[in-house]
Amino acid sequence: MLSLLQIRNFAIIDSLDLELGPGFTAITGETGAGKSILVDALDLLLGGRADSSAIRAGCDKAELTAEFELEDDSEAMSWLRQADLDDGPACLLRRLISENGRSRAWINGTTVTLSQLQELGQCLVEIHGQN
Repeated sequence: MLSLLQIRNFAIIDSLDLELGPGFTAITGETGAGKSILVDALDLLLGGRADSSAIRAGCDKAELTAEFELEDDSEAMSWLRQADLDDGPACLLRRLISENGRSRAWINGTTVTLSQLQELGQCLVEIHGQN
């Protein structure tokens, strides 16, 4: 379960800390409120392609962080154990995108490849949209 999403200097967002509690969570808002930006940030944390256009105007980097609470028998926890990246019931993803278009990624404080983020992301989140 996604429990925390932190966004710094991404798209039009200066700084956002979104804490999510247990149970069903729905994010609603009018057109232009930023719902898609949250989904885009989560996509990048799960290994999506990034470039410098994602960085907020006037900034030199964007930083994204997500924390997930995992069940011990979950597919994600199994993946983390096999990759020797488990660190208890919480899983912390972090991604830094620099102005030259390059990015770096971490799982539980360990540097990882985007491919590893994508593999783990498939165990953590399913994103569905109206289109």
